[in-house]
Amino acid sequence: MHKKAISVVLTTYNGAQFIQKQITSILNQTVLPQEIIICDDRSTDNTVDILKSFATNSLIKLFINEKQLGVVENFKKGVRNAIPGNWIAFADQDDIWRDNKLEKSGNAMQELDDDFTPALIFSDLNIINQNDDITNNSFWNQQKIDPSKITLKSLLYGNIVTGCTMLVNSPMLTEFLNMPKTEFLHDEWLALIAYSFGKFKFIPEQLIQYRQHNNNVTFSNSVKPLNFSQRLKFELDHISGKKKFLPRQFKLAETFLKNYRNQLNENSISIFEDFVKLENKHYFFQRLSRKIANS
Repeated sequence: MHKKAISVVLTTYNGAQFIQKQITSILNQTVLPQEIIICDDRSTDNTVDILKSFATNSLIKLFINEKQLGVVENFKKGVRNAIPGNWIAFADQDDIWRDNKLEKSGNAMQELDDDFTPALIFSDLNIINQNDDITNNSFWNQQKIDPSKITLKSLLYGNIVTGCTMLVNSPMLTEFLNMPKTEFLHDEWLALIAYSFGKFKFIPEQLIQYRQHNNNVTFSNSVKPLNFSQRLKFELDHISGKKKFLPRQFKLAETFLKNYRNQLNENSISIFEDFVKLENKHYFFQRLSRKIANS
C-alpha cells in the first residue's frame, strides 16, 4: 500500500484557552497534512475569532456550524468535508501534538491499510495540565493499560483507544459515517470495529500531550483515581445492587452486536453474547469475569 495523504479533522467548542497551541502543533508536523478541517460547534467564547486568524493558511478549511451538532456529529461533518480517500486523523481542541505524530501514524497505517478492511492506528499519550506541565509521562501506565494484551473480550470491559490519537482509513470512515446516533463516542465504537472485524496497530510512544482539565469531553474522569472513601462507596453501592456495574459497556455491546451481527464471525458473536449475558449476574461474578478477560 502506498502512503496516502492525511486530512486532520479538528472539532472545537469554547476552546479559546488552548486552541492556538493545538493548531500550531499540527502546522508544525514533520509530515504536514493535506488539509486541516475545523468544525466549530457554536462556540460562545472567542474561539471562532482565533480560528479565523488561522484561516488564511491554505491548509485550513473552517466551518462554523449553523446549529450545535454535538461531538460525534461534528466529527462526522468534518469527515464529510474531507478529501475522499485520505486517511483521517481526529484532533481535539486542547491537546498538543508531538511534531512526528502524523509521520509515525502514517508509517504505521501504510503497513496496515489494504483499501478494504477498516483499520485504525492509535498511540499512548502524555498527560499535561493547564500550564503544559507533564503530570504523567504515560496515559497507558497511569491507567494500567498494556495494549499488547488487549483482546476483543477485554476491550468490552472498557475502551483503551483514545480518539485524539487515532488515524483511520477510508473503510473505517465509512463505518464511522454509518455509526448510529447514540450516546456512545466514536473512539469506543471504532475500537470495537477494529478489534472485531477490522485491523489495528498501536504505537507504544506518547505522540500527543493530552490536556487534563475540568472541561474535557472524554477521559476527564477516567484519569482521576478514586481515593479510599470513594472506592469504598463504589464497592458498597455495587455489592448492594444500588448501582449497576458497567452499564455503559453492556449497552454499547448490545447496540454494536445489533448493528454488526451479520459482519462478525462466530467467535466474535460468541464473545459479545457471553459479555451481554453478564449484565444480570452478581457484581462479584462480573468483577471475576473482567479479571479473567484481562489476565
